[in-house]
Amino acid sequence: MNRDKAYQIANFRYSLIAPIVSRPQLQPGEQKARIAEAAKKTYVIPYSTKDRVSERSIERYLRLYRLGGYEALVPRQAKKPALNSRIPAVYLEKAAALKREHQDRAISTIITLLETANEVPQGVLKRSTVYDYFRRLGLDRKTTQARSRGYQRFTPKHRNVRWQGDVCHLLYLPDTQGKKRKVYLIAWLDEYSRLITHAQCYFEEKRFTLEDTLKKALLKWGIPISLYVDNGAIYSSNHLQSICARLGMQLTHSRPYKPQGRGKSERLFDTIQRSFLPEIEVLLREQTLSLGELNEYLQLWINQHYHERTHSSTKQKPLLHFQQDTEQPLRKPDLGTLEDAFLMEEKRTPDKTAIFSLENKKYQAPLSCARQRITVRFNPHDMTTVQVYQGEQRLDDACLAVIPEHVRPQPKTADPTPEHPTHLNYLKALKNAKQGNDHVSYPIQPPTAAEEEE
Repeated sequence: MNRDKAYQIANFRYSLIAPIVSRPQLQPGEQKARIAEAAKKTYVIPYSTKDRVSERSIERYLRLYRLGGYEALVPRQAKKPALNSRIPAVYLEKAAALKREHQDRAISTIITLLETANEVPQGVLKRSTVYDYFRRLGLDRKTTQARSRGYQRFTPKHRNVRWQGDVCHLLYLPDTQGKKRKVYLIAWLDEYSRLITHAQCYFEEKRFTLEDTLKKALLKWGIPISLYVDNGAIYSSNHLQSICARLGMQLTHSRPYKPQGRGKSERLFDTIQRSFLPEIEVLLREQTLSLGELNEYLQLWINQHYHERTHSSTKQKPLLHFQQDTEQPLRKPDLGTLEDAFLMEEKRTPDKTAIFSLENKKYQAPLSCARQRITVRFNPHDMTTVQVYQGEQRLDDACLAVIPEHVRPQPKTADPTPEHPTHLNYLKALKNAKQGNDHVSYPIQPPTAAEEEE
């Protein structure tokens, strides 16, 4: 830490205890009250992300000032521990040479290599000592990564080349039952013009809410070449990949734990939280807003404020920048194709009455589907009818099931007359067999001895 930063921090610390040390005498309990009052306030703390200071820290600053004056409030830089002087520097330099040769070499491997090659005696080099030496030379992993951490900016040359999609938590609002719930803002941004193709707030961060925003964005501004998203569950679904395939879009994901590639959407959310959110919070102090009213204000802010202000990167208004790029024609989607692409798909097996359950509702499929495996496709926002497929064949749509009070029996149809009758009948065959048996004469058996006595 340089001298200027250290003295800025010291000045801030002194401002916390100035109401106490500037008074020659304080009444009993007044010092404690002033410390408590200072701890309740919020501050812009130099070189810190915090905005409050605890009572314990203020008491520590007061104690330091009374012991050593203003200079005691200046933060001191921790001294680096001295290296083990018993280890010859030539051994450590041999280890550093191996590290410079390949940055990914582990310290344990370097020590083993030097010992095996008889460059250093066994057991002289310790891992902690070599690590401290590497850190002083800037050869440790953290230093080399920070030194090489450079990111190439990327901006498409035309509109609708790539959209970024992301989600952020905005605030809490009461739902229809009056329970406060977290509000998620889902937004799509055209990277070329910084135009918000669509943004909307929801109470859920689910797959169907993401797809709802994407569908509305495509209807308004056309189909982009690719979508660039993170690795969240809602962005990694097979259904989203299927939508992109049906509409001719490429779905790409940023590298895990590398948010730098989504800097444009992060900047957008930062603008929303600094410009739009404070005004909503002021409104919430005066009235209660529903989710629909919040989205109405959001669209007003986007269309009349964000799209009409010059962007700091493009030096143009996002809407005008998007409209002026006539070299990239818009791919307007066919409404029927778009609706079909966003239909959700699931497997079902109707019961013997051809009724199946979907989203806690009962649907009546064609009777030929009873106890047969079928594929159903539906719009989660309009489930009055559901498409039914058996294999590749589309059947009649399924509707919400209505169970009648009674069913009229079907008239019994006679068996069709065969084209070539056999003239065979089992009952006639039995009769003919009996008649044949009646003409058979059986021999008379001689009487037994008991029958002769009678």
